[in-house]
Amino acid sequence: MFSSDQIADVQGFNKVYLYLCKRIDSAILDAGYSLTEKDVLLEISKAERCTANILAQQLHIDRSYMSRMVTKFEKNGLIEKTLSKTDSRVRYIRLTEKGRREFNRLSDIQSTQIRNIFQKLSDKDQRIVLDAMVMIRGKLSDANDVITIRPFTQSDIEYVISRHKTLYYAERHLSDVFSAYVDRIVYNFADKYNPETDCLNILECNGVPAGSIAVAKAETEQDTAQLRFFMLEPEMRRRGYGNRLIKLALDFCREKGYKKVFLLTITAQVVARHVYETHGFYKVWSRDKSEWGDGVVEERWDLKL
Repeated sequence: MFSSDQIADVQGFNKVYLYLCKRIDSAILDAGYSLTEKDVLLEISKAERCTANILAQQLHIDRSYMSRMVTKFEKNGLIEKTLSKTDSRVRYIRLTEKGRREFNRLSDIQSTQIRNIFQKLSDKDQRIVLDAMVMIRGKLSDANDVITIRPFTQSDIEYVISRHKTLYYAERHLSDVFSAYVDRIVYNFADKYNPETDCLNILECNGVPAGSIAVAKAETEQDTAQLRFFMLEPEMRRRGYGNRLIKLALDFCREKGYKKVFLLTITAQVVARHVYETHGFYKVWSRDKSEWGDGVVEERWDLKL
């Protein structure tokens, strides 16, 4: 049972945390958006199509307020609506290219504000604070989150595409050429999917997709699989779920009789590369991939099963 002094410590931490959040969020307000609008754009960015009603339910927003936001976004060219092919009463919404650029701009604004706050600390203190934040996030989330890993459904394909584009831009500033590449390889995987040789698993947190990993039979190498679409939402990282996803994928490979697994990544993915190394992968080659962004280097990593 918490004592009164311990409760006071939590309240004091909360006060400092909320003050810093306000500083970070103020940058979004200065950009002409409410915090709720930014959250809605984030959720829209996670799927190639969704509905206003689903967004209102997920974010606990009044439907009339949601309707006004959607109208504003559409007027400003940030979203577009399409009719469902199976139900004329349903209108799907998705970000336009302008909308995706605007969401990326808001992400950059927040990132700059966070860097400004942390730059006032020494390098040592930055590491201490970041590690403490990750630990607090992980402990409280692990105690309260409901986590599942399940096979994909067709609707998950749009989630995988959209989040790869959004996260790789926000964290690595990869180009539109990379975005087009993501479209091509994910849709190609879905079109050729064979449950006897391929799999795609989705990590869910509290019923919402929060990560992915896939195995695809290699087209040109015998008895070889390719590990693909490994991704975790930022709040799920450093909690052991990346290792769980990779272990599940490698277990599938062994079950299907593959003799070797390879993956492609980029040098900037330092944390992911460490996870691969932990599971026995080793780097085979690297090559310039500057069409994806300045200084981008692609790598191939192999594992013999």
